[in-house]
Amino acid sequence: MKKIILGLAVMALMLTSCNGNCKQEQTTATDTAKIVTDLMMSRRSIRAYKDKAISRETLNEILKCGINAPNGKNLQSYEIRVIDSPALIDSITKAVVTDKPDIAHRDGFKNIFVNAPCVVCIAYDTNYDMAQIDCGLLGENIILAAWTKGIGSCCLGSSARWILDSPSAKPYLDRMAFSKGYELLYCIALGYPDETPDAKPRRNDMIRFME
Repeated sequence: MKKIILGLAVMALMLTSCNGNCKQEQTTATDTAKIVTDLMMSRRSIRAYKDKAISRETLNEILKCGINAPNGKNLQSYEIRVIDSPALIDSITKAVVTDKPDIAHRDGFKNIFVNAPCVVCIAYDTNYDMAQIDCGLLGENIILAAWTKGIGSCCLGSSARWILDSPSAKPYLDRMAFSKGYELLYCIALGYPDETPDAKPRRNDMIRFME
């Protein structure tokens, strides 16, 4: 009888411990979910940046999150080039403006990457038909990881097109040395925000549940 009572006591203790751990895990999961949701809902595209460099250590942490994004067949069908040299950004800008002078007429214009002090250039594998989707997933991880560190971002399709279409910028495109079959798709401007834009309205009518 004593053995049975002792056994029941041990089981009760185990269940109590399990319940406590489960509740703690549920609380942690709930808190984590809220943090992630708040992060996604608070992130804004930034087009004004402080004159402050991002450390290479921080950039590597952000990019590590990027390359751990889901991707088709784990082909990782993208290549990344990071430009954090103000002189190089200015040189690329000067080359592009040589062929497209109207770009420089924008208010407050400093460079073709919405004046950001750092830019991530992303190329995709033109031989894989899902590569552009993979690049999108990569980019989303980068901008969210950056936001957790107080770093703003802006996705730039136009900047990539300007570089691709500019004969004067070709030497800089060549310096990116993307692998054969890879083509520059878009850029992500990165920098510490110098603005706090409000959220723009979002439509809900594009969402439908199928019965």
